Amino acid sequence: MTQFKHKISKSRFVSGIQCPKKLYFDLYRHDLRPTLSDSQELLFENGNAIGKLAQQVFPNGKDATPINFYDFTESILNTKEWMREGVQNIYEASFFYEETLSALDIFHREGDEIWAIEVKSSTSVKDYYLVDASLQYWVMTNAGYPPDKFFLMHIDNSYIRRGEIDPKQLFTLTDITSEVKSNFDWVGENLHELKSIQKEREPVVEIGNHCLNPFECDYINHCWKHIPKENSVFDLTNARGKSWKLYEENILHLADIPEGFPLTKKQKIQVDGVKYNQSNIEIESIREFLSTWKFSLYFFDFETVFPAIPILQNTSPFQQIPFQYSLHVINEPNGKLIHKEFLAEPSHFVSHSEIDPRLKLLEQMRIDLGDSGSIVAYNASFEKNVLNDLSKAYPQYSEWINSAISRFVDLYEVFRKGWYYTPKMGSSASIKSVLPALAPEFSYTDLEISNGGDASNTFMAMIDGSLNGNVVSKRDELLKYCERDTLGMVIIWQKLQELLKG
Repeated sequence: MTQFKHKISKSRFVSGIQCPKKLYFDLYRHDLRPTLSDSQELLFENGNAIGKLAQQVFPNGKDATPINFYDFTESILNTKEWMREGVQNIYEASFFYEETLSALDIFHREGDEIWAIEVKSSTSVKDYYLVDASLQYWVMTNAGYPPDKFFLMHIDNSYIRRGEIDPKQLFTLTDITSEVKSNFDWVGENLHELKSIQKEREPVVEIGNHCLNPFECDYINHCWKHIPKENSVFDLTNARGKSWKLYEENILHLADIPEGFPLTKKQKIQVDGVKYNQSNIEIESIREFLSTWKFSLYFFDFETVFPAIPILQNTSPFQQIPFQYSLHVINEPNGKLIHKEFLAEPSHFVSHSEIDPRLKLLEQMRIDLGDSGSIVAYNASFEKNVLNDLSKAYPQYSEWINSAISRFVDLYEVFRKGWYYTPKMGSSASIKSVLPALAPEFSYTDLEISNGGDASNTFMAMIDGSLNGNVVSKRDELLKYCERDTLGMVIIWQKLQELLKG
């Protein structure tokens, strides 16, 4: 049997277009590639699930997916045979030309036309999607199977689940035929350059914006090893190109930025902090801001899931669905700290559940937050957006929800506006940067779940049954993490109170 050995696939072509050195590492330096994080693994799993669901829009196809992803020979031969037979739909249809492989998500015959369809798990067409689609069109055309139309199939974010998922309504097709045709010569020129990369000669490529665009390169730690780990010019807050200008002048560390270099007020505060260990604390601005808060104080934080495929009735793709909150309450100055919490049952997050988990959360929240007092959040726009969605879903609660939204105050403002800055905060005003600076003894390191992404992924795994570990212990870990977040806000507020007392 003829064996088709490819050097370039669509993923490798995308790598090479981003950076030839990235493709070189993909081909010859597997030792440099980091292991996939749990979040990346979940992203791939979600992509596979979306791909399978998309096939239902063009059903009853033959599947050319290879058993071994290092050898597409059988897939290529099957695709040729099935096309000769006039098969209407082929999944992972595989084409080969001059050491270049195209594995198309869906091949479809629409009357006399051949349609090529690539499935994406986003809600829009991104520029870099055209890169791999253009490669696929080039390979199919040169292999003798030019598609009449080329589509990107992506998720329609206006879709609202009502009943069972309707794939034909969930997905939408965007015609990109003219774009991939216009890129035909460009693909051929770039393929010629990329296929000339040899193991013995690593491409010489300086670091640049391409390291981060269209996504952060897997090998950034290797190529950026000459950049300081802390307080580099790439840590300059809201840099807007200044970091690269400094780098081009061989300035790598914030402390080495010359005095005459143009900086915004916040950037100068940060640079002076690094240079002179200098803090910026604007007590009167902080005092005025905190004086508007009204007891009782409710320190509040949501955790959410945001599945691409809606899991609850009357929700949309990627909608933030709250499943948990933590609440610390202080009823009066120097009052006792009270903790309350809510964590939904994963079994309620299925379309046929008789219990609506969002309504259950909302009813409990209505009791816990009451009708008066300031609700304290960190980056409160997130909580407000979640509540606005709940207001639309449950109009019977909209009056109370809108009232609750008006009670929010945002602890983030103190640090976002630079009223409180110490060098230990670095370039970030996130709570994970602020807490160690104000309260070094406060930590998340003892927790199994220590960030919102892990919390969301854990709960989704509990919903779909893919969780590794004990459900009871994972619930306990989720509760501990969310409680730690709101306790952190309390500690920040207390530290600011101590500062104002002098």
